[in-house]
Amino acid sequence: MRDQLKGLTEKQYWVYGITESDFDHAVELVREMIDARTEQYEKEAAKVRKESPDVADDILDDVAYYRYTDNQYLWQFALWRLQGLIEAVIAHQLIIDGKKLFGLKAKLEALQAGGYTIEPKEIQELLLWANLRNALSHAPPEQFRPAPLREEDIVDYLAFVKGLYLRWEKERRNAPKA
Repeated sequence: MRDQLKGLTEKQYWVYGITESDFDHAVELVREMIDARTEQYEKEAAKVRKESPDVADDILDDVAYYRYTDNQYLWQFALWRLQGLIEAVIAHQLIIDGKKLFGLKAKLEALQAGGYTIEPKEIQELLLWANLRNALSHAPPEQFRPAPLREEDIVDYLAFVKGLYLRWEKERRNAPKA
């Protein structure tokens, strides 16, 4: 490993910390990649249909399938990124006591102890998403059999974590200064 990467922390690469736009960026980045891949596929498909019209569908079926499965992996990236962002906000921007917290549950307990609001059903939802992210991270799906994660799943999760972020930021700004 290069020396520059050893021991790298947010202190070396954050300027402002996580902001609302970071959440949207994760999803927009994936959408841009999928759009570019779709454009590339459509150009190739038009070429195949022109050069081999009788077998074009047979040729393109496999290509379309693999593009679809690869796109699902991109949505898994978005989940991984969104989960990391919300945990970073909790651990590094809202809870400023310097203690290293391991696991989302510990972070959420410290968040509540710090006076931030979160409902039990929200905790459960965050933990479910964290469990999915952990499963996909620690036992990744096989190359051609991704998890059934879709764009609409990520859009729902984005709305959820961004809503939490915005609420907690408002509570942080309105908290009495010590």
